[in-house]
Amino acid sequence: MKDLIKTLRWRWILMLAALTPTCRRIVQQASRAHEEPFSAYDRFRLRVHLGICTACRRYLRQLDFIHEASARADENVPATVRARLADGAKERLKHHLRCERVG
Repeated sequence: MKDLIKTLRWRWILMLAALTPTCRRIVQQASRAHEEPFSAYDRFRLRVHLGICTACRRYLRQLDFIHEASARADENVPATVRARLADGAKERLKHHLRCERVG
């Protein structure tokens, strides 16, 4: 009986591991989450992963803090002081931050 429980537990762990994305994928998705929403399936996989991985939970909290702090900081800057980016510069910056080729 103990062997059966142990086997079932390992199968459950392996199934969860197969459902969850890697930490690297979580970081990529989390960085894009403020621009485009997750699909229902990706949200499910994210929640399963976050139930297991404390490092990713901590990273997402830090990312949310930075996002909120930058939004508050932007509100406090007068419109006359805000710099405007040239056409396409914002997209090039996004691609560069994501380590993607601009193409």
